[in-house]
Amino acid sequence: MQAQGQESVVPGPRGLKRDLGLLALIATAVCTVIGGGINNLTVGIQARVVGVAWMVPLAYVLCAVPAVSTALCYAVLATAMPRAGGGYIYVSRALHPLVGFLATFSKWFGLAAAVGVIAYMDVDLLQAAADYSNLAGLSELLKTPQAHLWLPLAMIWVFWLLNVLGVRTYGATVVTLMFLMLAGGVCIIIAGLANTPETFASAWEARYGQNVQQVVGSVSVPVGGWRELLASASVLFFAYIGFASISQAGGEARDPVRTLPRAFVIAIAIITGYYLLFSYAVYKVAPWQLLYHLTAVEEAGTTAPHLIGVLLPAWLAVFVALMAAIALANDIPPMLMAVSRLFFSWARDGIFPRGLAAVSARFRTPQYALTISAAVATVVVLICYADRSFAAGVDVINIALTTTYCLVAIGVITFPYRNRTLYAKVRFLRDRTAQVLVALVSLLTVGVLLALQLVNYLGELQGAIVELAKNPAILWLACMVIGCIIFAVMWRRRIAQGWDMSAVFETLPEDEERSDTVI
Repeated sequence: MQAQGQESVVPGPRGLKRDLGLLALIATAVCTVIGGGINNLTVGIQARVVGVAWMVPLAYVLCAVPAVSTALCYAVLATAMPRAGGGYIYVSRALHPLVGFLATFSKWFGLAAAVGVIAYMDVDLLQAAADYSNLAGLSELLKTPQAHLWLPLAMIWVFWLLNVLGVRTYGATVVTLMFLMLAGGVCIIIAGLANTPETFASAWEARYGQNVQQVVGSVSVPVGGWRELLASASVLFFAYIGFASISQAGGEARDPVRTLPRAFVIAIAIITGYYLLFSYAVYKVAPWQLLYHLTAVEEAGTTAPHLIGVLLPAWLAVFVALMAAIALANDIPPMLMAVSRLFFSWARDGIFPRGLAAVSARFRTPQYALTISAAVATVVVLICYADRSFAAGVDVINIALTTTYCLVAIGVITFPYRNRTLYAKVRFLRDRTAQVLVALVSLLTVGVLLALQLVNYLGELQGAIVELAKNPAILWLACMVIGCIIFAVMWRRRIAQGWDMSAVFETLPEDEERSDTVI
């Protein structure tokens, strides 16, 4: 239903195409979540939470509680509101339009910035793979300033093109990247499970000349308890950030009422199982004292492929190192998809000019929204090239996503009171008591993590103005202020044009399969 005063759509073919199957939706979440971070975080947590020791696999299981409960909240709302825009659509219809836009506006900024930072940082991982394979010439090339500028830009615009060429091309891309990334991880898991600490110690000393037993004996850090376990879980939870990207493809999923909730449940199960096996395999063979010494004492950039690589044949170690680089790069396609669908859904609701929601007549993808998102990522690459410390701005994602997760949980609670018509369409976890219970678990656990983040970042508010401007909390608050201004201006403008804005946010946008603006 078109709101009064809304611009007429341009006649033409159908809009976004419902052409993403279950596997592509699962790959969207897996590629977004299981990036290169697990290779660093699984080891680096020893320096960040001193005393966590051998409890890292247990911490991964513990922090799965907020991830699973939040995924179930998304699954509930996805069956009632299967549209592009995901969390924005859910919160704006189940809670409040302004709240939905503000939460996702900061998310859009954070994800678009992350695309640029990830592309920039991936050059270092490619260089590490070249070093591991003894390709000195390639390694030197990847160290040059030109490589750190042009390779990231090439990554962004190649993945932009793959997104523009249609969701089938996008789906094939993320599924391929998912299997490649998992292949590298499986090699690490098998090598860890199949070997012993003694075998690892011998291989480590043979490769690096460092006696593992002597290092273990020199570490006097005591093993912690519940406090360290909970602290590490609060850090490791951010390894789960991003699974909600499935919801952004809600307007392009085939049979969304069935596939969206399945994709959420299966994806979070794969991610949790992978994290548990991966971390267990690393800590089974590598003593935690060695990891603490490498990360906290030597402050070396140690990764899981670097550790377990000593147990692998040379060619397989190179493959695993290369897959670590791919694991970071595979974040880019689903992130571009996610940020573009947010922009697309805002434009359709009139928060931005409706023409920006235009869909390609040939490929059925939101070209303008994709191009704007890729352009923001390009600017971030240029900023990183000039000042690498800007990478800290990506922490805005953590605040923005945890905020959105909390609001989605609140939306599950308020949904039947705020919009009974749409609530009646829920087809997953239909028992009201179960819905409220899951939402409360999500809200309480994620809410604590959000509070810890804000306290941590706000505690760093000191120093020069330039440094303050890089603080994630300040950047997030700036996004909130800018979002409020944009929303207020566009809301007043639409009302002046005769739009019934209450009606816009009481219903869902037209189904993408039937109609939309096209170019």
